Amino acid sequence: MLPKDKPIVTTPIREVRYIEEKARTRKALREYIIKERSNPFRQAANMGGGYIQDPAFVRYEASNIFTAEMAHFKFTWRTTGFFLGFVIGPMVAIGIVSEYYRRAFDAKVRRGEVSYFDRFNKFT
Repeated sequence: MLPKDKPIVTTPIREVRYIEEKARTRKALREYIIKERSNPFRQAANMGGGYIQDPAFVRYEASNIFTAEMAHFKFTWRTTGFFLGFVIGPMVAIGIVSEYYRRAFDAKVRRGEVSYFDRFNKFT
């Protein structure tokens, strides 16, 4: 006897076969991709530099990378701080330090403390 609260779902034989065939194809492609990605002799056999050049696989990888990194990103004070601290901060620090050393060296050159031989931008 069937439970009364659960509906009966029937699927035609044609759809079941289609689903099974799709699962077999997916499994075969999965095994192929795993085999190709883990092949240590791809570089030596000149089969490509370790990257699978299949257009469908390239699209799949591109969509996964985009959705994984950008789909759920939120701007918060924490992420803004990371961006400023790890991207903008080092650029500003390097610019300030290099400007300080350049001005100090330029002042020494203008005062005559550095000979022409020791300069970086000489014409010889």
